[in-house]
This record gives sequence, structure tokens and C-alpha cells, in this order.
Amino acid sequence: MTTDFKTVVSTIKDLPPMPAVAVKVLELLNDPNVNYEKLGEAISSDPAVSARMLKVANSAFYSMKRQIKTLEHAIAIVGERTLRSLVLAASLEGMNKSYGLLEKMLWEDSMGCAIGCRILARRLSSADPEEAFLAGLFRRLGRIVMNFSDPDAYRSLVETAYSDGVSITKLEGQFFPYAHTVVGAAVLDKWKFSRFFVMSTLHYEDMKIAVEEEENGEALLRLTATVNLAGQICKKLGIGQREPDEELDLMQTPGAIVLELSEEEVQGALLEIDQVFTENRDFFIG
Repeated sequence: MTTDFKTVVSTIKDLPPMPAVAVKVLELLNDPNVNYEKLGEAISSDPAVSARMLKVANSAFYSMKRQIKTLEHAIAIVGERTLRSLVLAASLEGMNKSYGLLEKMLWEDSMGCAIGCRILARRLSSADPEEAFLAGLFRRLGRIVMNFSDPDAYRSLVETAYSDGVSITKLEGQFFPYAHTVVGAAVLDKWKFSRFFVMSTLHYEDMKIAVEEEENGEALLRLTATVNLAGQICKKLGIGQREPDEELDLMQTPGAIVLELSEEEVQGALLEIDQVFTENRDFFIG
């Protein structure tokens, strides 16, 4: 598996490095003696990441009772696990070489799925909410990397998919050597993220998790199903899409089937994700 991922990474013309501020913060969070001042210094080394992180921390999504004005205050309030999610989200948003409509839609899709995953995990107890947020954020990392490494090919892929009325996933093989799921998993493996994130990114569409062969296989399956369903809810609502897919039957999606959800549970999750994203959109996207 690792050898295959190395081969994939070697074919990417221009592989984005893991954002430096994210690397530093993750290192610090592994230090039991780290303090808020050191974390604040690391984050503030990238003003754009600092600004994005404070903006999201002040959204109603994180239920803060008063405005957060400093990084140290944000770190103290949100806690280390949520801080990890916020820094990675803020760092990945800044990874694009340019930020036009295509990049904005890619980011809205990623952030929408991350938010949806956190909501689903909390409502359904299907996964740890912070793990689910990151798994949703990483779901289409492969497309962000494709756009980074070869923006002309990626733009042609998207335009062809739209003009032919075909899903981007079905056409990826005509423009790139590997599917976005494989690219995303390979890059996460390269960046040394846990196998949970690598496998959920690789299989969020096909749900082919070998439960018996994976450590904590059932938990991985439920996390991957959470990502699948959150992505489908985004598709139905039009989050990160050209238009909503109002005909999509969420009850027939792999995620809803694996999680054995009732129509009431799915509809309740759909309504909450729609409300939360709509109310907080300006904090998440921009």
C-alpha cells in the first residue's frame, strides 16, 4: 500500500508541501509541555492562517459566547483538538496558487463536508466529531492537489464534466493518472496522517473498507460512512456545487445504508447542516 502511494506521489508534477504553520502546530500539540503562547506564536507566523482561524473561531458553529480577539484566547477557548482542526482548515484553504471561482467551489465543498461530518458525528454518534471534521475536510484533498499541480488540466476536466453532464469523478482518468481519492490518500500518507484519514479518503465513495483487516475496522467504516453521507448532503444542498441536486435520494446513499439511518434521522441532519452552513457561510468561506 505504502509503495503504491509513493508511486502515486512521484507522478504528481507539483506536489504541495504540507503547510508550514500546520506542521509546526501539529509538532507543538504533540509536546505535553506546550503552552498557549508557543502555539500562538506558531500560528501568528502566517498572518493569513491567523486571520482565517480567528474568523472561523468566532462563528456560531463553535458556539462562543463572546468575541474572540486574540489567538491565545482562541486556543484557550476551543481546546487543543479543535485547534488542530481549525489550523488545518485555515492552512489548506491557503494552499491554492490562485483563488478564483473554481478554487472557491473546491473549498466550499471541502468545508461544507467537514462541517456536515462534525454535525453528523455529534447527532448520530457515528464518529468522534473532530476526527469526522478532518476526514470531511480531507475528502477531496486529491482534487485540490490536482488543481495545484496542473490547473489547466483540472479546469479542462471540470469544464468537460459540466458540458457533458457527467460527474467529475467519472472523467478524472481522462485527464489525470489517478482518481482524486487515490491522490488524496497518497498525499495524506506522505504527510504522515493516520491510516484512519488515509483510508476514509481513499474509500469515501466506494465504502470498500476491509473491516476484518483494519485495526478498529468498524469505527473506520462508520467514519467513512459519515464522510460519504455528509458529502451527499452537500451535493443535495448545492454546497460547493454549481446547483443543488434536489432529486438525490439520501436514503439510498452508501453512508445512510451503512449507518442504518431512518428517514427522520437523515432529514433532521439535512436541515441542521443547511441551517448551520447558511448562517455561518461568511465565516467559513471567503
